[in-house]
Amino acid sequence: MRALPLLLLLILTACAPRFTPQAARTPLLNPAGPPPDVVILAVSGRCSPPCLAPRDNVDYLSARGTLDALADVFAARGLNVQVSGYASHPAAQFRSPFISADQRGYAALQADLNAIKPWLRGPRPPRLVLLGHSQGAVWLHHLTRVNPDVTFDVQVDLDAICVGWRSDFRTLLRGRDQTPSLLEACDQIQVNGARRNIKDVVWPNVTVNLEVQSKRYPARSGTGGLPVNYLFDLSGNTRLDGTSRGLQLFVSSREDHSAVTTPHSDALAWVNARLTRVVQAWEPALPSAQPAQPLAQP
Repeated sequence: MRALPLLLLLILTACAPRFTPQAARTPLLNPAGPPPDVVILAVSGRCSPPCLAPRDNVDYLSARGTLDALADVFAARGLNVQVSGYASHPAAQFRSPFISADQRGYAALQADLNAIKPWLRGPRPPRLVLLGHSQGAVWLHHLTRVNPDVTFDVQVDLDAICVGWRSDFRTLLRGRDQTPSLLEACDQIQVNGARRNIKDVVWPNVTVNLEVQSKRYPARSGTGGLPVNYLFDLSGNTRLDGTSRGLQLFVSSREDHSAVTTPHSDALAWVNARLTRVVQAWEPALPSAQPAQPLAQP
């Protein structure tokens, strides 16, 4: 997983300040304000050497514009969108010596979801959309599992991978894990008589799941990436009952594990095309009604 390009990471180790992540241009999640039509929550994946994961993990889906590319689909429908991006880390907030801004992890994601639950009980709850890449998708499958009271309208998985899961987080979670355990998020469970990885299980409170897997064979892509892919997901998602209800899969035959996240990739083009169909049934909020005029007295 190349959360930061190799050249950039080599530069980061040589000077400070190291790297300043770019924020999304879409309005950020604001639980204190009025609810938008759509909330997108996105978790990025694991960085690779020479960075040190999980200490140096970063919210690159915001920085790359991936989050904005997704948000644009909903904005084109006239929907108000707010977004929030997170790094692959169990803590609410953590700091890398090579990144100039604090990063927010899974505990912040869960806290933000808790903060907007009053919106979800309101007369017009926002649609919830999840976006995860690599390890980030694993966090989101756990999130949907432990929040069965919340309906997630769409979950987008970009090449969900479990590499490094237990070794990265075992120490950080010691003594403060939850049930179900975060450390078990990449374990297998019984699904309709077969053993399936939990990261591949789409829970009943997710309405639509769009899954992308990167290429298996050497190929060049105009959107970048390596000719030979070094990480890819081979196992498709499933429901608990073994069906594929509401699940769609796309294998990006030209793009590697990292390239599937770029805004102009084949992978994002497929995701956005499917989302465009989904949102046709989503209506933007009506303008606020004018206060009623008092009745004239006879």
